[in-house]
Amino acid sequence: MASLGSPVPIGCIEKWRLLRAFAKAVSDYNRMNSAQLAAVLNGEDFPFEEEIVAAADRKEQAKYAVLAHQMEHGC
Repeated sequence: MASLGSPVPIGCIEKWRLLRAFAKAVSDYNRMNSAQLAAVLNGEDFPFEEEIVAAADRKEQAKYAVLAHQMEHGC
């Protein structure tokens, strides 16, 4: 429970760490997709395909880490 005047509820530190890691992974994935789209619109082939696959894998791993933590700790 948050104390009075606290802007953010105090909770599980690991949950917030995992959520931040997931947010970064999603951001990286979206950034790579945007770069790929820009490249294709500029007449390039698909120069970021391998990086997008790796970013998608990191995003999925981060997502399942959050879900596993929720299942294990209920938070």
